[in-house]
Amino acid sequence: MPEGDPSAFTKVMYGCTADEVSEIVLMTPIDEFFKSFKERSQVLKEMTGFNRGYNADVDGARVTVLDSRIGSPLASDCTYYLRFTPCKKLIFTGLIGALQPYIRVGDIIIPIAAVRGEGASRYFVEDAYPAVADFGLTRALASTLEEVFTGSDIKFYFGPIYTTDSFAAETLEFLEHWKSKNLFGIEMETSTIYTLATLYGIQATSVHIVSDNPVTAKTFFHTLSDEDRERREKCAGLLLESLYKLVTRI
Repeated sequence: MPEGDPSAFTKVMYGCTADEVSEIVLMTPIDEFFKSFKERSQVLKEMTGFNRGYNADVDGARVTVLDSRIGSPLASDCTYYLRFTPCKKLIFTGLIGALQPYIRVGDIIIPIAAVRGEGASRYFVEDAYPAVADFGLTRALASTLEEVFTGSDIKFYFGPIYTTDSFAAETLEFLEHWKSKNLFGIEMETSTIYTLATLYGIQATSVHIVSDNPVTAKTFFHTLSDEDRERREKCAGLLLESLYKLVTRI
C-alpha cells in the first residue's frame, strides 16, 4: 500500500476517516443482515465508501457495520485497511455450504480454522501461515449463541472449513476430498479474514448459516424444501439477535 495518511485510504474504502471506525466491527456480505442490523440500531453515521457501512449505537455499544461484499479478494481489502483504525474485534457472518451429510440447512457453523483455498491471502503472507479464529472472541460468540438458540432444534458445529474462490469449481471429486478430511463446510471469505486479522493484531471470529449442502444435492442450483427455507429463515432471525447481544458484551 502507498504511504500516507490512513484516512486517505479509509475514506475511499469505508467512507470515513480512520479514527471514525469503531473498536468493534461487524462485517457481512449478506444484505439482509446489513439492513436488519441497521433497522434495530441507532445509526450514528452513514458511510458510502467502496465498502458501504454505518456506525451504530447498540444499547450503548458503538459498532461499525461493513458490507464486505462477496469473495476473498474483496473481503481481504475490507479487512486490511482496518489495521489503520481503532478496530480491535472483528466479527464476520456469512453463508456456508455444508460438507458433511448430517449438517442440515439452517444449522450454524463456527469456523475455528479455515483451509486457505483462496488466493487473496497469499499476497500478504506465505501459504504455511495459519488461518485461525481468536479463542476469546469465539468463546464469547459461542456463549451468546447458546443462550439465544436455547430451545431450538438448530445445531452448532465448531471446526475447520474450506475457503474457496469459486463455487463453480466445486466438482464432486473436490467436495468428496474435503468431506473425507472432516471439514464442516465451504465458503468464500473466512480464511483471508482470519489470516489478515491475525497478521495485524485484530481479534476475529466468524459465524455462518448453513444455506445449502452440496454433498446431499441441496445447492443453489436445486430447489430447497419449504422446511429447509423456513429453518434457514428461523436461524437468520436468531443469529441476528445473537449478534446484537454479542456486540454489547465484548
